[in-house]
Amino acid sequence: MHKPSTADGNFVEPTLTPVLPEPVGPAPLSVSGHDDLSFFDRVKKHIGNRTAMTEFLKLINLYNLELITKDVLIYKANQFMGGNPDLLGMLRAMFEHSGEEEVIENRPEPPTGKVSLSNCRGLGPSYRLLPKRVNLPPFLPPPFFPLQR
Repeated sequence: MHKPSTADGNFVEPTLTPVLPEPVGPAPLSVSGHDDLSFFDRVKKHIGNRTAMTEFLKLINLYNLELITKDVLIYKANQFMGGNPDLLGMLRAMFEHSGEEEVIENRPEPPTGKVSLSNCRGLGPSYRLLPKRVNLPPFLPPPFFPLQR
């Protein structure tokens, strides 16, 4: 059997009993700046309705949980603030929103000339009735191969 030498330093005998964890103290409260607190006070006064204010705070929580984007947050918050430009500007500054909105033009794509079979009437489980304007190539018989002898 091998015995540890005392010259190696302090010898700690291993044990199978786990060490009890030390209790962790409360996390320090990260107090927001005075501007943030005054913003929420101003919003509370502007909204004036406890239920609507709770919904506004839920909206901010959805953003913090990364369930909605910053653009959606600003858009929805604008509905709670009634278009108040001062409050909306403070909210954009708080969340570092540039204010640039992406413009999406909702235009249909030009027709490709191909028939969408999902728009054609079904004839049985696997056939579709094509519109009369569709020109199909004529049926070509299979090529003739002479028998070899």
